[in-house]
Amino acid sequence: MKDMRALLQIPIALLVAGCLLVVRADPTSPKVATPPTTHGVKATRPTAESPATERPGVRWDAASDRYEASIPGWTVQRVLSRLRAQTGWRIWIEEGVQAQVRARFRRLPAREALPRLVGGLNYSLTTGTDGRRELKVFATQARSSTREIPADAGDGTIGDELIVRSTSGTPPDRARLARLKGASIVGTNLLTGAYRLRFGSETEAEEARKALAAESGDLEAENNQRFEAPEAPVAVDGVAAPPLRLSATVRPDGTRRMIALIDSAPQPLAPEFQAFLLPTVDLVPGAGSGTGPSHGTSMAEAMVRGLGAGASETSTRIQPYNVYGAGESASTWDVAAGIARAAQEGATIINLSLGSPQDSPHLRAVIRQVTDQGALVVAAAGNNGSTESFFPAAYDEALAVTAVGRSGQLTPYANRGTFVDLAVPGSTVVETGGRTWVVQGTSVSAAYASGLAGALAQNPQAPLGPVRSRLIESFPVQPGKGP
Repeated sequence: MKDMRALLQIPIALLVAGCLLVVRADPTSPKVATPPTTHGVKATRPTAESPATERPGVRWDAASDRYEASIPGWTVQRVLSRLRAQTGWRIWIEEGVQAQVRARFRRLPAREALPRLVGGLNYSLTTGTDGRRELKVFATQARSSTREIPADAGDGTIGDELIVRSTSGTPPDRARLARLKGASIVGTNLLTGAYRLRFGSETEAEEARKALAAESGDLEAENNQRFEAPEAPVAVDGVAAPPLRLSATVRPDGTRRMIALIDSAPQPLAPEFQAFLLPTVDLVPGAGSGTGPSHGTSMAEAMVRGLGAGASETSTRIQPYNVYGAGESASTWDVAAGIARAAQEGATIINLSLGSPQDSPHLRAVIRQVTDQGALVVAAAGNNGSTESFFPAAYDEALAVTAVGRSGQLTPYANRGTFVDLAVPGSTVVETGGRTWVVQGTSVSAAYASGLAGALAQNPQAPLGPVRSRLIESFPVQPGKGP
């Protein structure tokens, strides 16, 4: 086989030529600085904290029942998530409804604040039988508001949800968990024996966490967290993607290597790309709306490009797992569920073009289990342009991939901590809906690396350890190089 760097860089150089001045980074998560943990996490160099700045959001003064907001252009679902975290209301929205909210105001009562917060949609605010306020947002009628909005305090934490697991491997007592004040068990991860609990408020969730910690040192409880959807790709003119020169083949014994794409649902691709994709598995129902390619679409095409950079024909196939649904964000729980489901269904390369600066012991445990079983987990290193830990890429078990430009130097947005394992180009061109879009970020780099791994290990019986080592050797992070 030819030199791997040459195989990859030639097609990518064609993709990024002429685009570097017009594209912006495609972050895989919010830029929230949190103290990194070290257990099971690759070492990083220390970083200085950035000065605090006022953050956009929604604030509620409980004493006066007044509201403040600074919203630069969020989806209505994101605004409602922040509102629920502040107020403790139960909030529902009509499925499929979309609206963008831009608002800036101070100390308004609910009757004046809510019309600005719901983006021109209709709403109904009532009080339930338990005394809690209930907000329904809709375009047609109140009873159509069936999708419940979870709380999001703005740092990625879902304050009213806990993930509870046993550190000894013995499943927690389900009946005991169900008796916790305000708790509903809304999910089970069979791989780790963990439970997802939803509470009536953040206060009840915190009380339950303290109660569990006090009664047993065996139980580990953490808040469910969000992985925000990356920014939209950038539409460009005068740029065309190079043709794909890759044939889909079938092994004589009918077996195949399978790459799991844990992401949003890919849209239908051009036939030459679609040949390598299996039907999407919806762990979270629904799909995002918009005129451009979804993140899952972009990652699927980048992954096929990676397959084509490593081989001229392949029996490897890509299995998408939709963990975003129609929303703006996925959660720690859903991503872990996607990994577990993928491993159960035979995927041995698992792509995670997503992440957050916040650690999750539950997600780490799932990744450790599937890698112990022989899987290769490939994760984006993050787009903060810093050395801070970015999860799940910073876990020892993950193959952390960052982004370089045509010169081979790290891009300005690419994370570069010592937890990073390899660096490949971080830009691709996607053609959909009659337009051309540039997608940039370490999420693209991870998808390419996953495709390359699938090309190098087409025999599903072959171990992936040598493939991991070869990728690291072929695409090292150049020391001392910066933007």
